[in-house]
Amino acid sequence: MPHNIRIAVSHANGSRHYVMSPWLKKALLIFLVVLITGIASSIAAIYYLNHRSETAEQTLQNMTEQSSELVGQLETLKQKRQQLEQLISNKEEEYAQTIEDKDNQLDYLTKRVSTVEEVLGLEKEADNDAPLAQRLDVAAINSAVRSTMLQLIPSGQPIESYRRSSGYGSRTHPVTGNKKFHLGLDLTADIGTPVYAPADGVVEYKRPSRKKGYGNMLKIDHAFGFMTLYAHLDKFNVNTGNFVKKGDLIGWSGNTGLSTGPHLHYEVRFLGRALDPRRFIAWTPDNFESLFEEEKKVNWASLVKIMENMVATQVQLASEVSPQFERQEDQLDAKENMVTASK
Repeated sequence: MPHNIRIAVSHANGSRHYVMSPWLKKALLIFLVVLITGIASSIAAIYYLNHRSETAEQTLQNMTEQSSELVGQLETLKQKRQQLEQLISNKEEEYAQTIEDKDNQLDYLTKRVSTVEEVLGLEKEADNDAPLAQRLDVAAINSAVRSTMLQLIPSGQPIESYRRSSGYGSRTHPVTGNKKFHLGLDLTADIGTPVYAPADGVVEYKRPSRKKGYGNMLKIDHAFGFMTLYAHLDKFNVNTGNFVKKGDLIGWSGNTGLSTGPHLHYEVRFLGRALDPRRFIAWTPDNFESLFEEEKKVNWASLVKIMENMVATQVQLASEVSPQFERQEDQLDAKENMVTASK
């Protein structure tokens, strides 16, 4: 068979002959081709995977470097944030300290004014004035004026229930032990007791400070020069510049600042001068005359005249508007009658 391949293998014992048929030759060739192709594919795959591995390693290294850079930037930002927070905290403390210093100066001046008045005998002169009945006819004040005064001037209790623990006047401070004039009234109440506005007004300022002096404090400006102050609050319900009306919830009592226990420090001032809050708390519709008889540092007669004029003006405006509405109603009725008649 001419297409057969003969292979002779010689050795010491002789030689052996092998014959390779065409189909075996073809199978061998196919096997060789497949083997070479497999080896080539494996080499290519290894090269590709090696290239991908190097690329992945480079990418990972870049990402690691970027991560380290981002971590560094994050640490820098955290440090800047801490510096800003510290700066803001320092500014708030400086602001709170400035306000507290101003309050202390005002308290000192108020005490000095009271002392000077006592030395000069101004309080006695006020007591020796003509009886209140000659200066102010309280009985003649009508209900509209009374209601308006009670709405615009601090009156009644800022909290519903309390136990008075420290009154207005000279006392020994329970924390510092120093002799000091107490400008307000300490109303003992549980933390979180609602505090209400005793009159219409606007919030002059809100000062958060949980560790110093008056602690969390509010000041509300009322009409005709009156102002109320609330100290040692736990939380606020209003902000600076908010308008409030009598009975609005402005905050909750607490134990912040220089305090020995939960309570509300409540002050009433007129033109910056502290007055006894007990007299204003007792001032109610059923006890309307009490404030005029006990608090002589306010020119009540002049204030009542202004209130009477203001209420009279409101009544006059209302009376002028009513006829206009009546005429409009009459005109509407006439038009309806004409329409009904035409139908």
